[in-house]
Amino acid sequence: MTAKELLRLRINELSEAEAESTLRLLDARRKGEDTGEAGEPEMAPLPQGWGQTLTGEPMPNVVAAVSRSRETH
Repeated sequence: MTAKELLRLRINELSEAEAESTLRLLDARRKGEDTGEAGEPEMAPLPQGWGQTLTGEPMPNVVAAVSRSRETH
């Protein structure tokens, strides 16, 4: 079964809202607009309090610190 044939079968399973959302996404992609779907996934916000240390300072970028540390070894 081709991808188009499978897509035609699944279209009928979509709710009206899902169909509208999918249609907007497809239209945006055809126009070359950024849909937010490509590349890295969108980051979820951190839970409250996770952006600060216990003393109230902004949390350091631990991932960047580990990357810098690895580059020196």
